[in-house]
Amino acid sequence: MAVSAPRFGLWMFPDHPAGVLADVMVAAEEAGLDEVWLGDEGPARDPLVTLAAAAVRTSTIGLGVAVTNPYLRHPAATASAFATLAELAGPGRVVLGMGSGGDLALGPTGAVRAQPLQRVTDAVRIARAVLRGEPTEGYEPPPHSTSAPDVRIVIGARSQGLNRLASAQADGVFIGGVPLPMMDVTLEWARSVRPIDVALYPNVALSPEEVERVRPQLIFALHDSPQETLTAVGARREEVQDAVGALAAGDEGPARAVIDDRRLDQLLVHGVDACRLAERLAALSRRHAPTSVGIAYVGDDPIGALDRVAATARCFRHELA
Repeated sequence: MAVSAPRFGLWMFPDHPAGVLADVMVAAEEAGLDEVWLGDEGPARDPLVTLAAAAVRTSTIGLGVAVTNPYLRHPAATASAFATLAELAGPGRVVLGMGSGGDLALGPTGAVRAQPLQRVTDAVRIARAVLRGEPTEGYEPPPHSTSAPDVRIVIGARSQGLNRLASAQADGVFIGGVPLPMMDVTLEWARSVRPIDVALYPNVALSPEEVERVRPQLIFALHDSPQETLTAVGARREEVQDAVGALAAGDEGPARAVIDDRRLDQLLVHGVDACRLAERLAALSRRHAPTSVGIAYVGDDPIGALDRVAATARCFRHELA
């Protein structure tokens, strides 16, 4: 008997106008994608506002943030915002992704990522209490509170501690942008306590031209990474930090040197056409048995890329049929 293919979706960095991102999400539903996710990079375009704009224009596609952090927004406020989003979207469509955040999100405010495991643990507990309309340490539901118990909470992270936390306490895990050599061990951590839903989203470039455009940006897949990740790809933290600093100053050279062809293939899934990409994603799916698979799109034209994303989804489903 054939096994149903995982859900297929798209993750986007929120560096495009909110109207463009909302248009992409509407078009993604029309093209047959199952879910869309937005990143949260701190004081920039707000993913929740953008998802709300898409929620009232769509009816079936899943809507998630992967991931927001507990340092820039109190988890009770975050959960209340997701409960409000769920009212707009309807039952079963909204997913709250939580993590510890990185320098892109926290750096501009000077927020310090102190005790990340404890902070995310507390954030998940408080968010779940808000969504269920229950009290917990640090939160007492006010009379005017709202709830949405069907909003799922997932954790997105690269570290062992947070992935084990996901396995113990979350509804699922978002594995986004994790280098391919780290997939096996990361999923072992995420399934170490109990089986949970897995959203598997490797970085993907959809054309050879995009590969070279995004090559230097892939340095951020190593920045803030745990030592296990750097060891797996053979990179030194000092050279990664130097490359990030140079890139911020407008010099791509050091980042391109660190992301050589070997590391490029460890950090990015790419191919010459949609069906070749789908073959690689299907191979990952067979190996890791995720609940959903998708494209963490790292290009600069999400509207233009959507036809190729939809074609990849069709080939992926055919590959696993």
